[in-house]
Amino acid sequence: MELSETEHLSLTLPVPFDFSRTVAKPAGWYWSTPEEIFEEGVLWSGLYIQDCPVGLRISASENRVKVTVYASSPLSPDGRSLLQTILWHSLGGEEDLIGFYRFAENEPILAITVQDLYGMRLGTLDDVFGRTILAILLQMAPMARSDQMMSALLQHYGTRIEFAGKEVILWPLPADIAAVSPQELWETAKLGYRAKRLVRAAGYLVEHPISTRELAALPEEEAIRLLTEIPGIGPYSAGIIMGRSSLPLDVWSVSFMSELFLGRTPENPRGEIDAVVDILTRRFGKWKWFAFVYVANDLEKLATIYPLSRIY
Repeated sequence: MELSETEHLSLTLPVPFDFSRTVAKPAGWYWSTPEEIFEEGVLWSGLYIQDCPVGLRISASENRVKVTVYASSPLSPDGRSLLQTILWHSLGGEEDLIGFYRFAENEPILAITVQDLYGMRLGTLDDVFGRTILAILLQMAPMARSDQMMSALLQHYGTRIEFAGKEVILWPLPADIAAVSPQELWETAKLGYRAKRLVRAAGYLVEHPISTRELAALPEEEAIRLLTEIPGIGPYSAGIIMGRSSLPLDVWSVSFMSELFLGRTPENPRGEIDAVVDILTRRFGKWKWFAFVYVANDLEKLATIYPLSRIY
């Protein structure tokens, strides 16, 4: 689908704000879709506004963000307002980064990450289904296998948009996947048992749409409860989707978080996840998601200072 330039938007984010670190995180985490493009300080990405694909060219000068919008037709006033709201939320405009930095002053490891990644906001695109796909494809799979499944899913079922000489592939809409049989999804994207989970989750979100902005307005326990009603989503996966204050540790991350903050390597990583989460939740409080994201994106530097058994 080829899109044309329709309008321009601008936003002023709270300082500190580092655009590159926010949208192209050092650990390789994407902002909207794995098939977006970030080059020379410019992000070429996209999203859906009222289920219509929209292309975005986003750049920034200090904390002033400039957005060129590409669509099949100009956005309605409501669509334009919605896009501005989504961009503000998805670039971390509502985050209390200064509060986290104050907390990190008393945590030597976190203080290092803040110095290394200063201005990095946590914001990722407000797309519950995209995060649901990520959460399900991360289940019981090493990162390389998850990346392989995500790539196959996007190639077969994603929405291709072309604008300004670039091509970006957006996550499919829930209705797109709900209409596919689990068997077809199993065969084409090699998702294994996750195919059935993903189709059921898509069907649920067609009937019960929700945004991360709506989830952010709820108490954390209520938001988690709503997310775990999605078929195939448990508390750990809900934490990935919500990305607010949860601490979604897995077999990989429980090792480095335990080594850094508890001074020991778990003998049974999978069996010790709950205990480590409980200890670090009490230690970090409401800043636990900030702490996890900053540490996970600064592992290469931290590994030069602290003995870590694995960082990948």
